Amino acid sequence: MVFFRSVCLFIILSSTANATNHWQLNKQENGIQIYVRDSSTSAVDSFKGVVTLPASLSALVALLDDTKIYTQLLHDCKSAQVVKVLGENQSYKYIVTNMPWPVKDRDMIVHSVLTQNLKTKQVIINMKSAPKFVALKANRVRIKNMTGRWILTPAGKGMTKVVYEMNVDPAGDLPKWLVNTLSVDIPYFTLNNLRKLVKKREYQSAKLSNVIN
Repeated sequence: MVFFRSVCLFIILSSTANATNHWQLNKQENGIQIYVRDSSTSAVDSFKGVVTLPASLSALVALLDDTKIYTQLLHDCKSAQVVKVLGENQSYKYIVTNMPWPVKDRDMIVHSVLTQNLKTKQVIINMKSAPKFVALKANRVRIKNMTGRWILTPAGKGMTKVVYEMNVDPAGDLPKWLVNTLSVDIPYFTLNNLRKLVKKREYQSAKLSNVIN
C-alpha cells in the first residue's frame, strides 16, 4: 500500500511539473504568436515565436546566414560578425546585444548548424553558445549558456512556417522589468523584422546548394 501511494504521488508531482512547463501563449499580434515557459537554467523565460511568411526556404536561410544585416534583424543587436565558417552548414558568429543603461551590453559566440530533412524538406538551424571561442571583451558581459533553434517548415503555396526558440541566461543581475520583457520583445520584434527583410530581392531570388525548396 505504501509503495502504491508513493507511485501515485510521483505521478501526480510529475504531471504537475510537466503542466507548469508547457508553452503558454503570451502575445499574439500582427500574425505573430509568442509563447513562454519557465526555464530551469535562467531567470528569463524560454521563448518560442511563430509566424508564417510568404518566402521560400532558400530565402529565409540566405537571410538568417547574412550576418551583415543582423543589426536590422535581431532585436537590440548592436553588432555582429562572422568568426569562422565550417562548410555551408556550420558557422561561428560573434554577436553583441545592446542593453539599456546602466546594464552592460551582452555578447555571445553563436555556433550554428543547419540540417534539412530531405523527405519533409524542413530545415532546422540549431544554435548553441561557444563562450570560449572568442576572448572576453572589456565592458561586456559574456553569455555562456544559450541554446536555440530556427525551424523552417514548408506550408504550401509559397509559404513557410517559421519557429524561433531560445533558452538563454543573460548572465549577471538584471532589473526585474528588463527580465520580464526580454522573453517577449526579442522573438516578437525579431520575427517582425524577418518578415520585412525577407521581401528583399536578394533573398527572394537566393539559390542555395545546401537547401532544397
